[in-house]
Amino acid sequence: LRKSREAERKQAMIDGYVVDPDHPRALADAVTPVGRCKDMCAEYERVQRIARNEVWEAEKVIVTHPNGSTTREPSEARMIKIFRRSAAGVDEQLPSDLRPPKVLLATVKYMFGEFLDENESTLDVVHPFLWDRTRAVRNDFSILQLSDLPSVRIQIECYEQIARFHILTLHQVGAPASVPERYNWQQDREQLDRTLLSIQNFYRNYQTQYRSPNEAEFRAYSIIFALDNKSSSLEDALQSWGKDIQNDKRVQTAVALYAAANEIVNPKGPLQPAARVATAQQNWDRFWKIMASDHVPYLMACVCEIQFNLIRRGILTSIWSAFRVSPTRGTEDWTLEVLGETLFLEDEEETQAFVENQGFSVAEKADGTPYLDL
Repeated sequence: LRKSREAERKQAMIDGYVVDPDHPRALADAVTPVGRCKDMCAEYERVQRIARNEVWEAEKVIVTHPNGSTTREPSEARMIKIFRRSAAGVDEQLPSDLRPPKVLLATVKYMFGEFLDENESTLDVVHPFLWDRTRAVRNDFSILQLSDLPSVRIQIECYEQIARFHILTLHQVGAPASVPERYNWQQDREQLDRTLLSIQNFYRNYQTQYRSPNEAEFRAYSIIFALDNKSSSLEDALQSWGKDIQNDKRVQTAVALYAAANEIVNPKGPLQPAARVATAQQNWDRFWKIMASDHVPYLMACVCEIQFNLIRRGILTSIWSAFRVSPTRGTEDWTLEVLGETLFLEDEEETQAFVENQGFSVAEKADGTPYLDL
């Protein structure tokens, strides 16, 4: 396999598929990578990882031996290409390493179809595997730099499915009560942001050639994520999307959520603190009411959850500015029970942990009732 690989590399240099370090090319003659791997994982990588004992448990099957014993053994049919960073000293990937669009789509469908169906109850266990393999899918697409419409359509479909995966795991795997030791919420969010950015770029760059049937869904998510992006202009974005997207129920729901939340997070106007908190209360009541309605699909609720703490901080700021009487005297009205209902938190313990994390203190009334010490 090594000899065959070296021969392939030499031929790929001649054909202009990989860079020849001994013969630099002008920018106009840049190499054009192609993908010729017909499997979810190239043969060379499969053999190499099996020899090095680097096969993940998710890529193994139970084998029953003649004596009745069982072991978990590598299954080449279940192996999926791992993600490898580009780095100095690492050989450029060959055509036989890169999967073409149809194979990448088949890989994504396998991961989120058959494989996930088998492991749905252990999503937290298989998450590192899927997280790595979806990065490898996106990396193959990035190397191939596809621009023909059939390939771009496949790429959009793959990225949309990968984005849904990250949205789902941020909620189901990243829930504070049960975060696995190996899970990193921030890294999961980072990969979601990168995937969503690519999707938005696809929609914009190919809007006159192709409209994804899922565009309204992902435009709705982008509206909710715009809450923590002060540089974005939602109104300008909406106008550029067209009437069909603007009138979609999911987009309209996202706009309503954004409008309520934005007034909490970014209050504007000359209102005095008391009047401001009354207005803010109307907005946070409206936000939580929409969240609890049937208008918010499950994945949209997961996206909103990512912004919950941003909204809760805005609510706390409004309460502090309105109810702090003086630097030495506040109010005892905001008990943890009342505050928990306002912040949409599960119980007093979770409420106390959140407010203390935000720099606030909790005190006790004369009767022992805990309250927010303003």
